[in-house]
Amino acid sequence: MFLSFSEPVTLIGLGAVILQVSLTIGVVLRVMLTRHPPGSSFAWILLTAVLPYAGFVLYLLFGERTLGRWHARKLRKEMRKRRQIFRHIMHTEAMAPDNYRDISKLATRLGKYPLTKRSSLRLLDDSDETLTLLVRDIDNAKELIAMEFYIWDVGGKADDVSAALIRAARRGVECYVLVDAIGSSKFLSSDWARLFRYEKCIHLESALPVSLFSALLSRADIRLHRKIAVIDYRIAYSGSLNMVDPHYFKKNSNVGQWVDAMVRAKGEIVASLFHLINFDWKVLTESETTFPEFKDHFIGEFDSPDQATVMIVPSGPGTTNDANQRLILEAIHRAKKEIEIVTPYFIPGEALALALQNAAIKGVKVTLLLSEKSDAPMVNYASHRYFDDLLKSGVRILLYKKGILHTKSITVDGELSLFGTVNMDMRSMHLNYELMLLVFDEEFSRKVSALNSTYAAFCSEINLFYWYKRSIFERMKEGASYLLSPLL
Repeated sequence: MFLSFSEPVTLIGLGAVILQVSLTIGVVLRVMLTRHPPGSSFAWILLTAVLPYAGFVLYLLFGERTLGRWHARKLRKEMRKRRQIFRHIMHTEAMAPDNYRDISKLATRLGKYPLTKRSSLRLLDDSDETLTLLVRDIDNAKELIAMEFYIWDVGGKADDVSAALIRAARRGVECYVLVDAIGSSKFLSSDWARLFRYEKCIHLESALPVSLFSALLSRADIRLHRKIAVIDYRIAYSGSLNMVDPHYFKKNSNVGQWVDAMVRAKGEIVASLFHLINFDWKVLTESETTFPEFKDHFIGEFDSPDQATVMIVPSGPGTTNDANQRLILEAIHRAKKEIEIVTPYFIPGEALALALQNAAIKGVKVTLLLSEKSDAPMVNYASHRYFDDLLKSGVRILLYKKGILHTKSITVDGELSLFGTVNMDMRSMHLNYELMLLVFDEEFSRKVSALNSTYAAFCSEINLFYWYKRSIFERMKEGASYLLSPLL
């Protein structure tokens, strides 16, 4: 009896060991043959070695930047159309100030969108004001509304926007609403979504829907992280604010209200933002609804006091080669006097961290404004691992204490601004569909810096001497999170 019982157990155990080793070796070989950054490669190998079965499954789901053949085919088609529509983009590079022609050239060739001079940007630093203005513009819409957001929530002024869309649809305004399937999952199952689907003139779609079948063919964690609204081809909104009311959003997370900033844009830049929603609708959804084309005769109206030279730089798998990281690195290298960076999530990677250290060592005043609290604690711990070297190099690090500072902006020398949805982390740099506005305008940069000063009033600055005194337990949590930071 003992032999007949132990032999199958031994065979099962041997089989489990062989399977475990095979899975680990399989992931190691695949990582070696795929062009991952070294930190990411090590993190995947470590995860698979420690948790072989779970690590193997996670690598299948999230290990490589792939959208699947169906999405990739549509993406290539729409990229060709974008290049055809904006075939004049090379002629717009010269609109940038002389000392920024190189970064203008880089941005147009990465993003495939033109630099515009007949555009205006009104900086909005209050979410209540932003949502109130958006409702007003929707109520005045006569022809078309197109919107895309990572998160569309329910409650408060977000409901006011939803109600305004229904009123617009009943006036005969065609409304196109695109939301991320994961980020807006709560909204997609809400009564508001059902009311949207009931209205003939509201076309609601989810971007990058996830199913068991799709998860086997493409990465489930690649998300549409952009935030854009276009009204009547004349007015556009973009920035860091999701379609949420901060008084209601994640109230039980104990991190305080979310603090965001947006721009209200007019003029030629509206065409670029509209084309980007068009692109995402066609590439990232399974919609059979035809998305309208832009009406060029509406281009040109803008507010002179807020005029700026600006272009959009979208990024995402298959569209640009890590445009966010390339542009941010270029902007940091070009800084002569001052760099201000505001971001809620800070895992910059070695290249960006070294660029910031070099800038500070050269005498550039580098200031980071980060959230003290986070809805992603592991990301916060991983970010702390970078603080030692940054502080020693002379970088100032300010931690915002009045909620989550969710604004994403970079200003360089009071002349150049990067503003939009891009976080300083691996997900924004390499995975998600993101959007930056590249702005060559001293007045806009001044307004962003003034906004940063209001944030700084609610910050505490990290002192290097006291930072070194944090506990060994805190350091261990930072180290463990840092090892997995390439996957966060």
